[in-house]
Amino acid sequence: MVLILIRNVDKEVVTLNSRRLQVGMWNQFTEEDWGQLADKHISGMEICSLPSQDALREVSHFCRNHGVEMGVHAPVLGDAGFWLPQVNAPDPERFQLALGQVAEEVQLASLYGADYVLFHYPFYPVFQEPFMTYPRLPDSKHRYNYSQLSKDRFRDISQRLFEHLCELQLRYGQRIVLEHDFFGEYGDVLVDSFCAYPEIGFVLDTARLDITHRAFHGFDPYHFLDQIAPSVYLVHYSNVYYEEEKFTHHLPVLPEQDHDGRYGDASAYLRYLAAKNSRFHITFEHNASLVTREQLIQLYDRTVGMLE
Repeated sequence: MVLILIRNVDKEVVTLNSRRLQVGMWNQFTEEDWGQLADKHISGMEICSLPSQDALREVSHFCRNHGVEMGVHAPVLGDAGFWLPQVNAPDPERFQLALGQVAEEVQLASLYGADYVLFHYPFYPVFQEPFMTYPRLPDSKHRYNYSQLSKDRFRDISQRLFEHLCELQLRYGQRIVLEHDFFGEYGDVLVDSFCAYPEIGFVLDTARLDITHRAFHGFDPYHFLDQIAPSVYLVHYSNVYYEEEKFTHHLPVLPEQDHDGRYGDASAYLRYLAAKNSRFHITFEHNASLVTREQLIQLYDRTVGMLE
């Protein structure tokens, strides 16, 4: 999913000390759905793969009229299906194609005043065996192994990517953020890239962080949070349920999951990060239909309490 939030880059100073809680609009936006998901704590939404620019214009108009921030997870439009640009493709032609796709998305987002547009990085993800072979992990056709993309090559591509993104931000006045995908043993390159280019915001996904911890031996999520915390602009907040050799993700984070080993540690990650970074925003990237309205409001209240 790629997200776009409606706000110009030069307004960042206004919001640094004001967290924003957002709901994920899983389906086509409707005011009825918004009414079911929103409450006093919610001041933003995230949308993805809209059917047309008319639909994008409609939701943008609603947000402006109601003082709501709008986010879009790329692709902005879904008329070509759900896809993400391969921003670290080792093939030069494919890499240049991805940069062109990113530029088109950024330009479109800027037309509707988006706060940010979000892409996955690395994408394709990069890792190789050994790992826990969960069925939902990308298969060999949708990931790069180390022989296809060496660490030195990944570092070089990352530098070129981040330089291009910074240029696009300046050209269109449009914030760009990157959500981590699986990075195997290349986490140091990822962290170094955000440190070298602080203009690009990082998006932490609590579910993917936990899956990385479970699937890849030796990965310490808290060490990673220590390193990446200053760069985090947004958190995608949801949990994971594990059973034998498979998992279910995009679950609402409920209190009873905290000490149940079958679930991920989403709330613990959020508390840990909140102690190190007081500025990031949160998107509830969960399937809200799995809980009642009362549970949903309690979830929002609990999240606010953890941030305080």
